[in-house]
Amino acid sequence: MTRLPASQADGSENGRAGSIDAGHLLLVGVGPGLGLAIARRFAVGGYRVTLVARSTDRLDELAWSLDDTSAEINTVEADASRPEDLRARMAQLYREEGAPAVVIYNAVLGSPDQLMSSTAAHLQEAYAVDVIGAIVVAQEAAAAMRAAGLGTMIVTGGGFADHPIPALATVSLGKAALRAAATMLAADLGPDGIRVATLTIAGQIVAGTAFDPAHIAERYWEIVRTDDPWPAEFRFTGE
Repeated sequence: MTRLPASQADGSENGRAGSIDAGHLLLVGVGPGLGLAIARRFAVGGYRVTLVARSTDRLDELAWSLDDTSAEINTVEADASRPEDLRARMAQLYREEGAPAVVIYNAVLGSPDQLMSSTAAHLQEAYAVDVIGAIVVAQEAAAAMRAAGLGTMIVTGGGFADHPIPALATVSLGKAALRAAATMLAADLGPDGIRVATLTIAGQIVAGTAFDPAHIAERYWEIVRTDDPWPAEFRFTGE
């Protein structure tokens, strides 16, 4: 396991773009469920994996749990609720040689909440994690990906974008906005050979069901590895 050092950078425009490694996955927003399953699938598939989360202790625990894959696992401590902190860490990563060519943005602020009782600060924090972070990562990765003429980014969507739930207000808002952001990023970056899409998970993620994290992780793997033209949105319906 390697922990990447902290950066003092303000953004990629202040430094050169590094090179891109087609076998390197950046996973932003990793936990013991879907995030870990995605990391494991790509590690087993031969990828180098860089995990991003805001808790050092959690990062260490998750990285150590992947020791049996024999893959190179790097960790980056960054808080997606603080976009400029995330930007600085991503700027550093994408100035390095062998930066990730594949990005999966899986961060979400998933606590139950309702619009009428949410403070403005809470709404802003949720939007930063759920949407702004994905845009920041794309902005910082773009220069290196454009220079290489390749790159892949998948954002984790959810059925709440189709059917918003009042008791999960900020997740519902975030997933709808994230899908729109990914569609626009695809239009902006597609001409440069960079693929961007949403994978909408249309069900509750529960181990041992059709929405088992390992099953969903396999879908990410299939999408990344396909040479077929991408739609703006992929869907996982448990099949």
